[in-house]
Amino acid sequence: MNKKTIKNYIYNLIQQVLLVISPLITIPFLSRSLGAEGIGKYSYAFALTNYFTLIATLGCDVYGRREISYVKNSLENRSKKFWSIQIIKTVCTLVVSSIYIIFSFNNVNKVLLLILMFHLINVPLNIGWFYQGIEKFKKITIRTIFLKLAELLFVVFCIHSENDLIKYTFGSSFINFLAFFVLWLDIKNDVKFEKITFEDIKYDLKNCLQFFLPAIATSIYTLLDKTMLGNLTGSYIENGYYEQAQKINIVLLRVVLSLGLVLLPQIASAFKEGNKKQVNEFINKSGKYVFFISLPIAFGMICISDNFVQWFFGNGYDKVSELLKLSGFILIVQGLDDVFGMQYLVNVGRQKQYIISLFSGAAINFIFNFILIPKFASVGAIIASFLGELVIVLIQMYYVRDNINLKEFFKQSKNYLIASLVMLTVIPLGRFLKVSILNTIIITGTSAIIYFITLFILKDDTLINIIKKFKDKIKSKKYKNKQLKANIK
Repeated sequence: MNKKTIKNYIYNLIQQVLLVISPLITIPFLSRSLGAEGIGKYSYAFALTNYFTLIATLGCDVYGRREISYVKNSLENRSKKFWSIQIIKTVCTLVVSSIYIIFSFNNVNKVLLLILMFHLINVPLNIGWFYQGIEKFKKITIRTIFLKLAELLFVVFCIHSENDLIKYTFGSSFINFLAFFVLWLDIKNDVKFEKITFEDIKYDLKNCLQFFLPAIATSIYTLLDKTMLGNLTGSYIENGYYEQAQKINIVLLRVVLSLGLVLLPQIASAFKEGNKKQVNEFINKSGKYVFFISLPIAFGMICISDNFVQWFFGNGYDKVSELLKLSGFILIVQGLDDVFGMQYLVNVGRQKQYIISLFSGAAINFIFNFILIPKFASVGAIIASFLGELVIVLIQMYYVRDNINLKEFFKQSKNYLIASLVMLTVIPLGRFLKVSILNTIIITGTSAIIYFITLFILKDDTLINIIKKFKDKIKSKKYKNKQLKANIK
């Protein structure tokens, strides 16, 4: 691995760590200051805005990142591509913004929506895709550090009560605007002005649209839940509960999908070389990791949610505990969706089947939202999401049934399911202990010990390999120390 690759990996790692840690710091502050209704109102308005930003982006960021990576070594070609895509994004944003303004003035959340228009302005300002394409991850990481630190300081020192919702909406939106603006300060060193023809724009627009459909399919899912919750319940409080559960879910999902991000290029490379056996080995390896991580997280949330929610979110969020217990199981199917969908179907060029599965799941989610939300509110939205995700995975399993041995694939989950079920013996301990950070740590630690002891008793090969590698590292260190002492003597 060359120095540039290592540097980019470190920068990307720093960014991912910040994206995981920063919400864990800001969520408790916001939940106490804005309250469930304030969080819910913001969540609902932001979801509405996201529909428009999704259309304005038009799949340009994903397409642009790929295209820039192809011509990154040519200043002239990458400059042409950059300006062509920027023209598309700018024109599209202007058109969408005019519709958004009309929509905002006719909405009860007019003030919030007009402030959130900053996020629409950010669409053409966001050139992170360009820096990813030319592999300058340092700039993106610096932007992320600036953004997260500014957000944290703003939340801690400026947001104190439910009356600060407008202030929070403006502040967080403006900080995002500044963070995107920072990326433009050095752009002159990486691109120059080039003459763009109508044919260039027409070509790029056509290709952007091919990436637009998958972008809608993957993003519309959570947006549906939030907007339908607000519309069908007539209360922003349920949106607040759902939003908080989703934030924790996203943090945990990053852990579940972490290996998939590493294996994606390896699977693509193996498929390109025609090595189907290696592709299947990677898929099985990834699936095993998903079971190893997602099953204990899902069952672990049942054990710790009651204790965790009360001190983390504060008073008035008891229902979030119930939502977390259910949403843990969504993580399992989301992990499988990543394995069968993104890692396999997309990598082997079967995007159409992947999109069909996503839209089918979104349709099921939409139908069950209508049925369940009026009766069960946010709990209904979580159940509908689970059913939608389950349909996605079932359709993907149908498509890959001739390529992946599904019986062997799911057989890998046996040990992790047994160990996760044994973890539930910790539930009485959770009921006995008082609510506190320390006791949540005790419950989590006890659950983890039970999980790994059970796997050890079952002689699980994944755990045995981890222990073996750990022992080998210790032996290697001891040997190096002995050699060093011998050389000194």
